[in-house]
Amino acid sequence: MKRSYFSFFILLLFVFAEAYPTTSHPEKEKSLEQLKEFHQRGGLPNFFRKVKHNREVRIGYFGGSITAAGDGWRDLTCNWLRVNFPQTIFRQTNGAIGGTGSDLGVFRIEKDILRHKPDLVFVEFAVNDGGRTRESILPTMEGIVRKIWEADPLIDICFVYTVSEGLCNKLIQGEIHPATMAMEELAAYYGIPGIHLGMEIARLQKEGKLLFTAEPAENTSKIVFTRDHVHPLSESGHPLYAATVAKYFSLMQKNTAGKPHILSDPYVANPWTDARMVVLSGSELSGDWQKLPATEGIGKQFSSRLPVIFKGSPGCKAQFRFKGTALGLYDIIGPGTGVIRLHIDGQEKDVLRFDRYCSYYRLANTILVDNLKDTIHEVEIEVLGENPEKSKILMENHLEKFKEDPAFFSGSNYYLGNLLIVGDLIEN
Repeated sequence: MKRSYFSFFILLLFVFAEAYPTTSHPEKEKSLEQLKEFHQRGGLPNFFRKVKHNREVRIGYFGGSITAAGDGWRDLTCNWLRVNFPQTIFRQTNGAIGGTGSDLGVFRIEKDILRHKPDLVFVEFAVNDGGRTRESILPTMEGIVRKIWEADPLIDICFVYTVSEGLCNKLIQGEIHPATMAMEELAAYYGIPGIHLGMEIARLQKEGKLLFTAEPAENTSKIVFTRDHVHPLSESGHPLYAATVAKYFSLMQKNTAGKPHILSDPYVANPWTDARMVVLSGSELSGDWQKLPATEGIGKQFSSRLPVIFKGSPGCKAQFRFKGTALGLYDIIGPGTGVIRLHIDGQEKDVLRFDRYCSYYRLANTILVDNLKDTIHEVEIEVLGENPEKSKILMENHLEKFKEDPAFFSGSNYYLGNLLIVGDLIEN
């Protein structure tokens, strides 16, 4: 979108004047009490109009492990709606995957959320997008927004922001996390309501009523939010998140004057609206790849998300061409995975597909390259035989499993699910 530097600067001042501290000038940082927990903006008028008039309403929950948790804020908020609007049937779709952010979400929104035809979509990626820059977050989050409204302009969207212990401590100091700031910047442009679920947690912690991380049995006089610095306990953490959402549900339900959302010019020059999750046919593969059966083992475990999974041993290759601006992988990593090598347009780099949590197999993703010229790219991905020093990578609590059974970690295979392409795969 074309805009002058001055106009862009004025927009930022308007969005952040009340909500965010000036982090480059600590003496001007606001207190926790001055930060805003909620920005209503356009509210959820289409959703509450449907709640009022329709027999059945559908909600999509899109995020990471905090949203995926059973008996968590997702289930509790849906149940709140059922109790407060008993004449309406509420259906929910759990489109959350632990350990993933909006850089995977923008590729999977169609499969995991939109095909279920939601009337409201909650988007929760603030914690898992925490290590990314504003410049990388805006295209993926905007891609999610625009894909939702391209599918159905009557779907309402609500951004929610959760916290880790580190982010909560920053809130107590009056600081909003940069990932949340980037998302709020986008929410302001599109008129999307934003609810910061961490504000109440920070307030209770500051008042000495809550311990963010502790053992509940050892601290019966205070609220214990989590045992692991991130994931709320179902009995004491998630209800606080859900209560905050319910509070603003009660406020937003008054507006039922719904109308279609109109997509104006994009906020950034390159929103990932062309992000596609490509299922491989197998013709792109050479070497001893094995297509895993969906009825047993790893293939069965992840079949709901990745119906086609190829296991590649060292020496296996995938070769293909695509036209577009970014390339990534939707894959599985775990104890027996290792290193792959990317060759693209005459350049190469090695990519480690093993991390500090890899004492078990789980869904993962990586963006291999982005900000490419929108031209045709030649790609080869090779499974290397290198076995990284996994004992030096694993976190302490995951290292215990390595010590018990080091042979379980000895492999250097690769489990390929889908290609993630901003653009199009060129068929052979």
